[in-house]
Amino acid sequence: MAEQRKHAARRAELISATRRVAGRSGIRGTNVRAVAAEASVSAGSVLYYFPSFDELMYATVEGVLEEMYERRRTIAERETDPAKRLVSLIVAGVPDEISDHLRMAYESIPLLREQPEYRPLHRSIVERQVALYRSTIEIGTALGAFRPTADLTVIARNIVALEDAYDLYPLIGLELGAETYRANILSYARTALDCALDP
Repeated sequence: MAEQRKHAARRAELISATRRVAGRSGIRGTNVRAVAAEASVSAGSVLYYFPSFDELMYATVEGVLEEMYERRRTIAERETDPAKRLVSLIVAGVPDEISDHLRMAYESIPLLREQPEYRPLHRSIVERQVALYRSTIEIGTALGAFRPTADLTVIARNIVALEDAYDLYPLIGLELGAETYRANILSYARTALDCALDP
């Protein structure tokens, strides 16, 4: 049991080191030697705890996406008013600055062609975010706060798609400001839900 805990702790340390390296150098600039140097271990030690570097990168991206989702879920659970919850989710979905972790999540998308095992990972984070929005819209509709003008899942998917698109803008050098992006998404949500949403 103690050996298992030690093994899990070492894996967690290597994942943290990988996140730091990828934050500085990007996913393409992250390799076994850089991670080993960051973690102050040998390259052989890295591959002892992970059968391949691809598996280490997968575990790192998986952890980043899971953290992103858990943050959104916590925000949703903290706010009981559906309109305020919707606004809070949109604000969280379009941050003022693109963090290293969010950048890493988007940088992993080009890996899908070479490493299809990332597809279920990305699909899961999208579907769970859609579910967060859909449940919020369902509650708001039941309480009379929202009057949806389209299918609830379609509205939820469109909000998530707008968030993803606007999060990519800064990465390609299109800087119109997070406030503008959030206002645009809220404008769509107001129309789709026929409701007032104050930022």
